[in-house]
Amino acid sequence: MICFDKLKIITKTKYIKNINPNEFISNYKQDQLIYYKYEQKTPCLLKVTVNFKYNELVIEFTSKILKDNFIDLINKNNIHNCFNNINNLGICKLDIDNIINDSFICKCDVTKTFLYPNIKDIKQTVELNISNHKKWISEQYENGGVVIKNVVSTPRSKKRLVFYDKFKELDKSENKPFLNALSNKKDVLEYYKGRIQAELNINTKVQIRKYLNITNNNLINVLNANTNPISLVLDEAVKFNHNINISNSKTLKELEREALLEKYNYDLGKNRSFNKKYQC
Repeated sequence: MICFDKLKIITKTKYIKNINPNEFISNYKQDQLIYYKYEQKTPCLLKVTVNFKYNELVIEFTSKILKDNFIDLINKNNIHNCFNNINNLGICKLDIDNIINDSFICKCDVTKTFLYPNIKDIKQTVELNISNHKKWISEQYENGGVVIKNVVSTPRSKKRLVFYDKFKELDKSENKPFLNALSNKKDVLEYYKGRIQAELNINTKVQIRKYLNITNNNLINVLNANTNPISLVLDEAVKFNHNINISNSKTLKELEREALLEKYNYDLGKNRSFNKKYQC
């Protein structure tokens, strides 16, 4: 099942009611209301824009909106809970069923979390195996993580894949308000110990259709996608050379088995000694 850490949803203004004017910024042109805008960064990211000029309701949120259940990430089984938790904030009333059935996605972060003890090993393996340094680059990410990006000039063609230590990210000071709001804080932190998170940022509607293999950007189609876009981009960016003498071969094994990811199968037959020692 495909999961997301972030969704940006566009639907119609008629699907929001009871807007609390004390919580939203309002913008008028003369006496005409142009838009309402709400934004919070903590304890979880949430943006709601009601643009009456273009009849657009734009809602953007991360998996933290799920509160105690955020380790499940955003998926087709809990999307209703995401909107319900927004309603429970008391800032507005969303027509959840109509939004789910009549909206589309313009941006999303496809996400996968997996067990692996050392982010530095993943970073090293990726850096050693970039497929084409004229087309792809790897960069340092916070807490020892790694970013893989393609070298392009047009924003619509950009691809960005990140691997990072989720426990270290959660343990940062800016996440304390979120963790303190959970009833199961200790369980959440324990769950993320030794876990790496992979996130593919998809920022155009065209790329969403391409990498999720769907015909349109409707929310339901996105949530029901049956592809592994992280692996697809990884296939483009990284070509593993199994003859490279990596200091810890188990690292490559773990990447193949767990990290890179579910449907990603390498041809280990080219190196029989490796294949015999580390059968996956």
